[in-house]
Formats: sequence, C-alpha cells, structure tokens
Amino acid sequence: MATNPLSGIRVYDPATANQPASTSTATPTASSQTQDFLTLLVAQIQNQDPTSPMDASTMTSQMSNLSMVQSMQDMNSSLSSLLAQMQASNFITQASSIGHAPLVAGSSIQYSGTGNVMMGGQVANALSDLTATITDSSGNVVNQVDLGAVQPGMKNFAWSGTDSNGNQLPAGNYNVQFMGTNASGGTDTSTTAYVASPVATVSKSADGKTVNLNLADGQVVDANSVTQWDS
Repeated sequence: MATNPLSGIRVYDPATANQPASTSTATPTASSQTQDFLTLLVAQIQNQDPTSPMDASTMTSQMSNLSMVQSMQDMNSSLSSLLAQMQASNFITQASSIGHAPLVAGSSIQYSGTGNVMMGGQVANALSDLTATITDSSGNVVNQVDLGAVQPGMKNFAWSGTDSNGNQLPAGNYNVQFMGTNASGGTDTSTTAYVASPVATVSKSADGKTVNLNLADGQVVDANSVTQWDS
C-alpha cells in the first residue's frame, strides 16, 4: 500500500498492496481506532471529487458507526466503574461481620475456655439417631451429644465446653465427629461436621474480586461460601 501525501492515509497501490503497513505488532486500542476512523473520514471529505461529492447517506452511516463505537467504549467504562463500586460496597458490608461467627465445614474446634461453641452436622440421609462425639487433642472422648432422629439438612447444637460430667474443660483444640444410625440399623458416617469460629479480620483477594473472612481459628473463608451464621 502507498501513502497519499495530502492526508497521510494509505491508498491502494497494486505494487505494494500485499506489503505490511509497518513492522510494529502493537494491537490498536479503542481510542486509536476511533482516531483512525476520524482521520479516514476527514481524508475522504478532503479528497472527494467536487463534481461527485460523498453521498449524505454514506456519511451518515459512517458517523453512526463512529457513534456506536464511542457508545460501546463509554458503556465499558461505566460497567467497570459500577463493578468497582459494587466490590467496594461488598467489602464494607462484609467488614460488619467481624466478631460474628460463620459455620464452616470442618471438625476442628478451637475452644477459648469460656462460652458456647455452635456446631452443626449437614445430614445427607434421614437417620433414626445421630450422635456427636467430641474428643480432645489426644483423641480422648470428652463428651457425646445425642441429637436423636434427624432429617436431611443442617442439625445444629451448642457445646458449652464441658465434659460428660458437666466439668468445665480448659481452652485448647478439640474435635467433633458424627455417627448416625440409618433406618435399617446400620452405621452412617456421611454427616459433615460444621464448626463456628468468629471473624477476626476481613481482607480482599489479590485480584480484588473476592472478600475473605479471616477466622479466629486461622481459617480463611470466601465470604460468598458461607451459608449459616451463629451470631
């Protein structure tokens, strides 16, 4: 392709038609494409045949295309701004969860030595009986809670931090496991344990798209994954 010396716009030349415009491999941006469009339109007007000027409908169509491109650029900018505002709003909202305790899948209990710990079992099948067994860090059974007959779904209960005799246990790491009995009398271990732990801090992921809840027991949880809160 050759270059029109009057406008700097490349024009058709059979001798150079298959040659690249330049050695640059940069991808044009939306703004540069808009500028090129305007430059080309101005060049067309400047170099049109005075005896056969550009048809008004053609110019209108080209201007309409330019307007559509600009509108799409503006819409992209608006959507990006809206997304950023929504992410910031969600982060501020989740910050109010500090001090509250979501129930998170897992059997580990970090007991502070006082108060109750809310727990739950996600029951997969209807059971004639379900028992929660709490053990200490050495694996010794310290308490058992009979939850009776249960239906599929979440079955919650609170552990007060006491052993089976009602004695207060010290702060430390404990564990909970569920054992059920099905309608035919067989053993069912399909119940998933959930344990509540207070939110200590709230942070964003590296890409800024996810709000993470940093729990007191050291776990990091995606805020959108929480399905149940204790308080």
